[in-house]
Amino acid sequence: MEKQIIIDPLSCISLHLECFSKGAPIGTATGFLVVYESINYLITNWHVVTGRDPKTGKPISATGVADPDAVGIWLHDVKRLGSWQRIIEPLVDSTGNKLWKEHPLGRQIDVIALALSPIDDVKIYDLDTSLAKTDMVLLPSEPVSIVGFPFGIAAAGKFPIWKTGHIASDIDLDYDNKPVFLVDATTRPGMSGSLVFARRLGGFRSSKAMWHLGGSALKFLGVYSGRIREQADVGMVWKPSVIEDILCG
Repeated sequence: MEKQIIIDPLSCISLHLECFSKGAPIGTATGFLVVYESINYLITNWHVVTGRDPKTGKPISATGVADPDAVGIWLHDVKRLGSWQRIIEPLVDSTGNKLWKEHPLGRQIDVIALALSPIDDVKIYDLDTSLAKTDMVLLPSEPVSIVGFPFGIAAAGKFPIWKTGHIASDIDLDYDNKPVFLVDATTRPGMSGSLVFARRLGGFRSSKAMWHLGGSALKFLGVYSGRIREQADVGMVWKPSVIEDILCG
């Protein structure tokens, strides 16, 4: 009997990204798709599509290479789960103007949305953004999952790697006066743009009950964008509201 392979549906949502400048690869990252008004949008970080520090505007890479002009996105083949196709999407037009949508506050919000061209022969596993509204009460020190590609490494093929972190600041508070909360996690380069989730099996807290015994819940918490300092294992998660602000802005 052939062994049944079980794959978490969330593993299909996180996508491996490769950034290019004039055809040369300059870095890897993570992203995911959101469908808005029948258009597939790639969600990732501002610093991923610019190669620049959103605070200073300076190149992130020690080589000084920045301003990628295209991004490679590994999407699932429509015929078989476990096969992928890489599509190349331009990041700038022929005159150098950016093609992505930013938050009304610009690079102060390190998240962007890039509308994708119509795509054939791929299966779209988009994020259900309503998962951000799951009634689950979460407190500092509780575990969360960060789903992405550390150092560009995949678990198998182009399936992502799951890292466990812990909430490091009260989610309802804004770190640095921005729609950000903090996580304590040993993340690595390549995980920028990763999905952050809280999943509870066997019970969870909500605003209506101290404990739902035997219940399960899944809540989308936001977009990971990197550590607050290079030496710290404390990273930033941009809250889901920024995605709506970008797409509706």
